[in-house]
Amino acid sequence: MSNFDLHAISIKDITQTSLLTCLPNETMHDAAVKMVERNCSAILIAVDDEIIGIWTERDVLKFDFSSPDARSTPVSEGMSSPVICVNENASLEEVSLKFKKDGVRHYVVIDDHGKQRGIISQTDVIKKHNFEFFLVLKTAGSVLKPIPPMIQSTQSMAQASKLMHSSHSDAIRVEFPDESIGILTERDVVKALASLMLNPIVADHASSDLVTVNEHESLYHAKKIMLLNGFRHLGVSDNKDNLIGIINLTDILAGFRSTYVEELKESLAHRDVLLRDSLKSLGLAKKIIDNTQEGVITTDKYVVIQTCNAGFTKITGYTEEEVIGKTPGIISSGRHDKNFYYAMWEKINKYGFWQGEIWNRRKNGEVYPELLTITEIRDDETNEISNYAAIFSDISQLKSDEEEIKRLAFYDPLTELPNRRLLNDRLAQELAITGRSGKNGALLFIDLDHFKNINETLGHSAGDRVLVEVAYRLKQRVRDCDTAARISSDEFVVILTELNGQIELACNEARYIAEKLQQTICQVYSVMNHKLYISSSIGIAMFSENSDVPPDDLLKQAGTAMYRAKESGRNMLQFFQDSMQEAAMERMLIEKELRQALDENQLSLYYQPQVDYHGTLMGAEALIRWNHPKKGFIPPDKFIPIAEECGLIQAVGAWVLEQSFIHLRQWDRLQVHLPHLAINISPRQFYHDDFMDILGRLVKRYQISPSRIMLEFTEGLLMNDVDVAIDKIKQLKKLGYTFSIDDFGTGYSSLSYLKHLPVDQLKIDKSFVEDITKNEDDAVFVGTIIAIARHMNLGVVAEGVESKMELEFLKQNGCLCYQGYYFSKPLPEGQFFEHWLRKAKQ
Repeated sequence: MSNFDLHAISIKDITQTSLLTCLPNETMHDAAVKMVERNCSAILIAVDDEIIGIWTERDVLKFDFSSPDARSTPVSEGMSSPVICVNENASLEEVSLKFKKDGVRHYVVIDDHGKQRGIISQTDVIKKHNFEFFLVLKTAGSVLKPIPPMIQSTQSMAQASKLMHSSHSDAIRVEFPDESIGILTERDVVKALASLMLNPIVADHASSDLVTVNEHESLYHAKKIMLLNGFRHLGVSDNKDNLIGIINLTDILAGFRSTYVEELKESLAHRDVLLRDSLKSLGLAKKIIDNTQEGVITTDKYVVIQTCNAGFTKITGYTEEEVIGKTPGIISSGRHDKNFYYAMWEKINKYGFWQGEIWNRRKNGEVYPELLTITEIRDDETNEISNYAAIFSDISQLKSDEEEIKRLAFYDPLTELPNRRLLNDRLAQELAITGRSGKNGALLFIDLDHFKNINETLGHSAGDRVLVEVAYRLKQRVRDCDTAARISSDEFVVILTELNGQIELACNEARYIAEKLQQTICQVYSVMNHKLYISSSIGIAMFSENSDVPPDDLLKQAGTAMYRAKESGRNMLQFFQDSMQEAAMERMLIEKELRQALDENQLSLYYQPQVDYHGTLMGAEALIRWNHPKKGFIPPDKFIPIAEECGLIQAVGAWVLEQSFIHLRQWDRLQVHLPHLAINISPRQFYHDDFMDILGRLVKRYQISPSRIMLEFTEGLLMNDVDVAIDKIKQLKKLGYTFSIDDFGTGYSSLSYLKHLPVDQLKIDKSFVEDITKNEDDAVFVGTIIAIARHMNLGVVAEGVESKMELEFLKQNGCLCYQGYYFSKPLPEGQFFEHWLRKAKQ
């Protein structure tokens, strides 16, 4: 084997020095998680830096998936011990033979003193073997073993692992319901163990598409597909596309050694006797080379081309007649300098081969990338170089795929802005640069206000168009040195760099840029014949040379400031302050406890009566209350906004509706009748597709007339698309429901909208009522609201009535329905029944 002197190459250079280890008492589940995260086929069990065992993918096949407690089994109970070691100075050839002899896949590498240096796997050795030229001569069908057993995709992983273990297979075939054939490997079994799924089935982890090659394809082609795609298994099919076997990298090495290396050694020993057979083999080899898809050329020792195959002509465009007698420089691209070729030939002269990527030029002038392997061939008798052989493949598509994978990995596919991963990388870089430059920087966290309403009313396609337009505006507005990214649905982040070295001036710069971005975002959007106006809330976190905040924490700070901007009324800017972190933690705690409150019946409904001037009951408003087991009553204005933000408002709103209907039905059975009940509806609840269906189910289940239900909403419901809101209100009014605008005068809608809204009532906010006897402006404003309502034949309810003077003013101005502490505070259902409903019946 003088052409490929594997004895001259030791395993020291390919030893993996970064070891994946765990303690003996760590569970098999935790060990499997580590293996999946590191994409390793084995984990070493160590105590005080001493390796006492190894747990491999093959060992995982013994795991009992059917046992619910098996995941907590210590990994030491399944490990192999002791671990077989190999000296770091051993050659690739020696280790290759040792793997075959010992029947293992991993060795711990030690030095001459017995000190552990790392680990080497069978795959590492296979990748380092440079016998591509000879693999062209062998077909995939020549190394086939009996086809592995089959399992149905619906069977359990416990059955699959037992089948693999009993059949001594590192992969088995999987049949899916559509009769397609996939594959389940040892690595898939490890992933199943690493997951938290109890008693998983084969379909949860098997690959549904088994990549195959034809049995007549070369082993070189098969190996290339495996290494480029990270596969360890490949299906082999016949000319009718029937699966006839599965091969792995080990099969390729074994096939090479058994079918070629051993034959070659034997032929060297008996070359005179086997000369005739050798000539036949050369003829067969020529036929295979001529028909392989890869380009193959041979040169003399002066690097003058002697032969080329059809694959060379197909890739380069040059015929054999055009290149014979010339050097490979005929296809040189000119992209590589002398140093590149000098280093390449230095390795060929030292090791006898070279492999790498190189740019060459086709006959038509097109430059393309190729994966090239050059091997020296020595004379058997003199051991002098007689020829060079080169094999190469066009990897243009691979390069294109790599660029696409990179784009998908680091850029948002919708907006083409950097995604969260690339943002974190750039932010880490900017933090380091800022630390050296003395400049300041800022992180802007931008969230579109009420964006979900667009998706819920106009559909996600409309929302996507808005996001694309927002991204375009950000890219046009930010400076060349800044970075704009999209990190989630409607959340964008901008990194501002090169800000003033003085923090006060840097803050002013950041505020100025943020305001400009807000103005840009707020400009009108034309989407699907709708004109939309979108505001944004922006949080700002500053960083400087003295900052020691990690990128993730800086992003959290900017996000916290953004939420504070939302709480301040939206369409606002807010700089991060340390006190916000405490508020954010409290917010997270409330969200968590609110979910528990729904499950543990901590919520309740209170009712506040609505009465006429004489205190006669006209209706009531249902008000949600949260009685926390440790913190006592938590006011709605503290937890309802959080429910809106985290998506719990759907569940909370549905609970309020059902409890209201339940109480109405209970009261009816007790022969007391509440004329109407006002129930507050959030915008997200109103626009949800299930809203009308939920109301319909409750009416049918509890036999409550819709005419007794008044749905209250604030003017914020109209912000996104008043036409959609009007249409839905009209549909519900046809069913008998009535509507009231709550807190009228505090929102954003104009009076021009009001005349088109099919509502029945206006509620005057208590913030106006409480000052009508003290503040002339509030008195005029309340009087105007009452006058508008009377002119439009709308009912009026005044909230927050707490004194006789307020009551008299409201009556004199034409308001005939009141709600407030002057008559009654909100009461639990039982007290409301006793104090108001039973009294009204008498």
